[in-house]
Amino acid sequence: MDWNHRIVVVTGGGGGMGRAAARRFAEAGATTFILGRTLNSLKETAETSPNILPLACDVADPESVEEAMAEILKEGTPFALIHAAGINSPDRFMAHSDSGKIANAETWRRILETNTLGVTNMMAAVSAPMAKNGGGRIVVVSSLAGHGFDSFAGVPYTASKWAVRGLLFTARPQLAAEGIVVSEYAPGETNTPIVENRPVKPTQKHRDAMIQSEDCAEALFFIASQPHSMSVIQIPTYQPFGGMPPQISAPWLEGLEIRSKA
Repeated sequence: MDWNHRIVVVTGGGGGMGRAAARRFAEAGATTFILGRTLNSLKETAETSPNILPLACDVADPESVEEAMAEILKEGTPFALIHAAGINSPDRFMAHSDSGKIANAETWRRILETNTLGVTNMMAAVSAPMAKNGGGRIVVVSSLAGHGFDSFAGVPYTASKWAVRGLLFTARPQLAAEGIVVSEYAPGETNTPIVENRPVKPTQKHRDAMIQSEDCAEALFFIASQPHSMSVIQIPTYQPFGGMPPQISAPWLEGLEIRSKA
């Protein structure tokens, strides 16, 4: 596919997977708008290519999304949405010996609003102009946590990603009728800034073995370039499907300390 003169919107463009994806599409010639809550980090991404344009936007806020889309539409109609925005929190348990690690109501609200409603807000914002323009591509980053048991993602995050998976499966045929191809990218352990919110930090050796942001960018670019819908699961070599790594490659599991020590 020739990406020159096409408009691509990448959420979560201030770092990690979103930053890497924005650079990949910009290198291919696309005018790439990056959205995120922190303008400074977006500007850092934009400095890497003249094809990258930053716009402050909170995907969890429909009004903020509407304002960002109004700016994008001045340039033209987006051909592709790459939705990489997502968050997690250290308090990710339903039960734990440390009450501070039990997810509170605010954590549930923030994660569901960003990870789930953020997807619906962005899909709704791009779908109408895409359909009017003859179609387009939507690729949403879900997670391996939305496909099976995950020992470390946490309950609120996992719930949000299962919801996204259901949303995409239901919306896919509806949007296909409008010429919009909807796809899902579900990576396993990925070395992005989100791992900083883990209750137990992975070691550098562990990080090096994870899927890297640039790997994600290549996967997202490939998916968006296909004429057909895809659901792609990408898993590090050490992580079997379902999310529970072998004990030898996950020394941090004991550190979760879900139960009180005798």
